[in-house]
Amino acid sequence: MDENIGLIVQISGVALIALLTLFLRRSLKIVALRYWANAWCLLCFGLICLRVTAGESSYFQLLGLYFVTQYLFGFLLAAGCYSLAANERLRSHAEFAVIPFIVFGFILPFFSDDVAFLLNLHSMVMAVFFAASYVILWRTHVRTLGWHVMLIAIGLLTVNCLQVFVVSLIGTAASIPIDLVPSGPLFDFILQNLLGFGTVIILLERVLADVERSNAELTVAHAQLKELVHVDPLTAALNRHAFHGYLRQKGEDEGSVHGCVGFFDVDDLKDINDAYGHPVGDAAIRALVRAIRDVIRAEDLIFRWGGDEFFVLMIGLDSELAGQRMSRIDALLTNISLDGVKKPMTIGVSRAFENFDSLDNLETAIEKADAKMYLEKERRKSMLLLRGVQPARLAGVSKSGLAL
Repeated sequence: MDENIGLIVQISGVALIALLTLFLRRSLKIVALRYWANAWCLLCFGLICLRVTAGESSYFQLLGLYFVTQYLFGFLLAAGCYSLAANERLRSHAEFAVIPFIVFGFILPFFSDDVAFLLNLHSMVMAVFFAASYVILWRTHVRTLGWHVMLIAIGLLTVNCLQVFVVSLIGTAASIPIDLVPSGPLFDFILQNLLGFGTVIILLERVLADVERSNAELTVAHAQLKELVHVDPLTAALNRHAFHGYLRQKGEDEGSVHGCVGFFDVDDLKDINDAYGHPVGDAAIRALVRAIRDVIRAEDLIFRWGGDEFFVLMIGLDSELAGQRMSRIDALLTNISLDGVKKPMTIGVSRAFENFDSLDNLETAIEKADAKMYLEKERRKSMLLLRGVQPARLAGVSKSGLAL
């Protein structure tokens, strides 16, 4: 193929890669893409300079510009490979390393009138850039399809540049033509397109990895948010939202559900809050929840219905057995220590239980258990008043606010 036609084909391929990387740069915030997009644009400009040098009086000036853009392409290619793993820019002092090559590129055309000699010497410099890019990319250990394609392309470009330089020396010394691998604009076009193909793949792989990581983070955040929505922050018990979600979920399942609900309420919580403050009152509520958890079965669910009211959903257990089981919480709440109270105190709890034979009348059972619990609370207060005991004393609190 004619060299000029091959060069035009090469320019067309590089221009397409440059346009593609520029398009991707508008939406992808990847540092390596910034380096590579600039690199392909410079390479395209340099090839255009090489194409228009024929028959121009400023031949050597344009040739020098071609060399400079080629070195900038090699440097930016290596910089992109370096930033691929950490996604960060080169340090400012590292960017100054390209300045000697820029100077060399401008003065190289004035070393000789033999263009073939200049291009052979230029190939050696480009081999250094490609070899450095290969080593840097290898150390990133990305190990993806795009990574392998780029390594193959950069490796072949390195070999191609080296063989141009070595073959020129051997051919000059021996006066025989030697070709290790194909060369010329068309072969450069193939290798550069392979490199561009690998560049685009590795960028898209990075985007895919970022999307997967973001989705994983969103999944974790969604689970945490769902937990926050369904869990009471004070006691870690389930809340009303969780209860209604449970009803919707179980309503979609086949089979009947039966059991009982138990309603619980802290006695004289207002007296505790007035005497010690709300932090101690909150501690008393948490103590009740801990006691309930120590007694209920693993499959039972505890819900905070509001304030100091809680109910426990016990599937497959009738109210009589549940009442016997829950009577153990009185011992667990006797003479316990709470933060903010110097002496042990006893927390009184009113409770009531109600059976249900299906989810359809579960809420009705809760209302009945709630009503029974308030009757139980009034009964307990009446008994204490008949005995001449102030309700606050049951919680270990005196009227003066001091622990008994």
